[in-house]
Amino acid sequence: MMEVVGILAAFVTIFILRAKNIQFYTAITVAAVMIGLTSRHPPAILFKVLLKTMTATSTWTLCIAVALISVLGYALKETGLMVRFIEGLSTVLPGSVLLATIPALFGFLSMPGGALMSAPFIEPEADKLGLKPEHKTYYNVWFRHLLYWTNPISSTTIMAVTLSGFPINTWLRVQSPLFFVMVAIGLIVGRRFITVKRENGGRETLELGAMKGVVSILLSVGLTLYGLPVWISLGVGIAATFLLGRVGPRDASRMVVGGFSLEIVLSAVSMLYLRDMILASGSVTSLFDAVIGSGIPVLAVAVVIPILIGAVSGSPAMGVGIGFPILLPLFGAPNIHYTSIVFLGITCTYITSPLHLCTVLTNTYFKSDLNKVIRYLAPSSAALYVVGLAYHLLLNGM
Repeated sequence: MMEVVGILAAFVTIFILRAKNIQFYTAITVAAVMIGLTSRHPPAILFKVLLKTMTATSTWTLCIAVALISVLGYALKETGLMVRFIEGLSTVLPGSVLLATIPALFGFLSMPGGALMSAPFIEPEADKLGLKPEHKTYYNVWFRHLLYWTNPISSTTIMAVTLSGFPINTWLRVQSPLFFVMVAIGLIVGRRFITVKRENGGRETLELGAMKGVVSILLSVGLTLYGLPVWISLGVGIAATFLLGRVGPRDASRMVVGGFSLEIVLSAVSMLYLRDMILASGSVTSLFDAVIGSGIPVLAVAVVIPILIGAVSGSPAMGVGIGFPILLPLFGAPNIHYTSIVFLGITCTYITSPLHLCTVLTNTYFKSDLNKVIRYLAPSSAALYVVGLAYHLLLNGM
């Protein structure tokens, strides 16, 4: 029981500390410590998990990648390549569509915190349209995650079809309608944020010079999809930016230093520490056992438990990895719609969760109020969930 109280208190604490403008990485670290101290393990778990987090290759890989994402965005902005690319897109696309298109394209780069790459790209256009920092964060986070429903190379999709046993084509066919639902919700909500109306410039194609701004992105995305480590792909993208922008060694060094953000790196480390603490303490398992042990119906379990998983996991892949093995056996024969309801719940609450790395990093970049951002994201995610739930229940009853 203490583990359940501890994990719930830890996440309440995150909201309280953030409301008092405490740095996110500090709030997350405090929450991790609370979970460790309320677990059945001795206090030494705090140091054991910290050591595990800091010595894990994945930690350093993520930190380097997050740092390089920031550097790449800064370099594209400083060289003017990003500005010319956005100006080129603005002559082709209306403002609201442009703000949605940029983060959606970056969604192909399937990596934690990848929304940080698109944040610098939407900022100039968002400023022209009169968006507040919280509105910019909404656009960047919401549209970044459209491809969860249609992307066959997403780690979350691959894990979902592996654990559920459904063919990937079948899985994507069932999920894909929610892509259009998510687009519609985002455009409807986002339109209210725009205070300065702007149409496109009437062009039908981008000028060749403007296309230089997307070369570095395509290289980084393409090399990552090809199988190279993300940090290598980003390094190539940064080098290409310097080359296309004709940046000398001195200016290149200045851009690397100027683009580096220690706060963003610390936020990434604290997220990994919290994730490792949750897994090591067993607190989430205790929470789920308490809910499942209450005897509620299977469908209710499929609805409630994934919502809790998505909220506390901070990662859809981690949520799927925890939730599918626990919940799918409860459904008996494989049922793609029950399985999809589990996936839907994890994904929707993940998007809204204050532990969502994309939200954290975008919020840090735009210096927005995280509580206000969540107040925008939560109704949108709730609408997506209600429509998705009705969709799956309808098809399951046919």
